[in-house]
Amino acid sequence: MHDHYFIENIIKQVPNKNKVISIEIELGDLAEIDAGHLKEHLTSHTSWKVEVKVIPSKIKCLCGYIGEARVLQRLHDLVIYDCPECSHEPDIVEGKDIKITKVIYR
Repeated sequence: MHDHYFIENIIKQVPNKNKVISIEIELGDLAEIDAGHLKEHLTSHTSWKVEVKVIPSKIKCLCGYIGEARVLQRLHDLVIYDCPECSHEPDIVEGKDIKITKVIYR
C-alpha cells in the first residue's frame, strides 16, 4: 500500500499521461521507497519506460559532520540511518525527495 501512494502521486503529476513514452526520476538515497520497487511498480502501472537515478544523501550532524549518511537498514517503507562520524541521528539536508526530472512524449 505504501508503494502505491508514491506511484499514484508520480502519475498524478504527469500531464498527458496517455502520451508518455518515458520518464526519468531522481530518488534520494533516504527516500522511503527503494529504487527497484519504484521502477517496478511504476512500470507495472503504466506503459512508460522508467529510469530511476539514486541521488546520494547529504546530512548535517551536531558533531559538525556534513556529508553522506550511513544507511544502517533499508526496510520496505523505512530507511534507518545515522552519522558515520558519531552515530547520532543527523538532519537531512538533501536526499529524501522523489523528483520527476524528464518526461518524453510521443
